Amino acid sequence: MVKLLQGLFDHHIDHSFFILRNRIFTTAPVTAMCHGMIKVVAKRVQGDVVAVDHGVPVPFAKVLVGDDALLASVRFLSAENQMPLEKIKALEQESKLAWVQKIAALNARGEILHDYDRDIACLLVDSTGEILAYGLNSNSKNKTLHAEVNMVQRYYREKGLKLPAGAKLYTTRKPCKMCAGMIHDWCENPAALEIYYLEDDKSSQNTVLDSVATWIRLDSL
Repeated sequence: MVKLLQGLFDHHIDHSFFILRNRIFTTAPVTAMCHGMIKVVAKRVQGDVVAVDHGVPVPFAKVLVGDDALLASVRFLSAENQMPLEKIKALEQESKLAWVQKIAALNARGEILHDYDRDIACLLVDSTGEILAYGLNSNSKNKTLHAEVNMVQRYYREKGLKLPAGAKLYTTRKPCKMCAGMIHDWCENPAALEIYYLEDDKSSQNTVLDSVATWIRLDSL
């Protein structure tokens, strides 16, 4: 489901909004991660569909989005999301939240806001405070590419693993349903995850992580 939605934005950047108004069908169960992404970028989904050949020809154009890899690459991942961790470490501040704000400032802003990626960032560290991955919002062209999505996918690309138990996530804004779903499904133990954030968001209410992870809101640094 994630590959499908991200691939649609890659292949149909100018028409993805209209395409995703249609119902999506899948033979697989719809996970928390998939539900979250549907909630943010699409409309409706029906899972656990039983595949039946009715023998009725249906004209369609087949478009392959991504190869057989579990995680497909995306076209519109910003350069700021592809910096080596050493450069991110060089931005380190006295507190982790000040550090993540410094990372968020890497995203340029302009007068026409929807033409720019949002200044939202997140930082994943292990139980010792060592940086594991980071992510910046890059959703100006691909609406699935929120900061936490980019962070989770970067960590998987580099390590081939789920987010480790005991990790801590620092973010400038509480993760929305899509990001929370991806973190939940790609975390070894969501109950052992601590999330520190600066701002609430209307799209971050009643997420799958709300009653699982440990949440700490810090209004000041």
